[in-house]
Amino acid sequence: MAENEAIVRLQRSIDLLRERMCVDSNDLEYETHLRQKRQLQRILDRLQDKERRKD
Repeated sequence: MAENEAIVRLQRSIDLLRERMCVDSNDLEYETHLRQKRQLQRILDRLQDKERRKD
């Protein structure tokens, strides 16, 4: 159950970063958001793989 909540929170964070990337015009801010988004996506993918292996 806690992993499901973590997955939802991670996905929400990724979605918010994606939105901010569309708004931020500063290249440095965009790159920072992109890096954070990629890191969160890797974590999310690992959690989802772990959940799938349980089933």
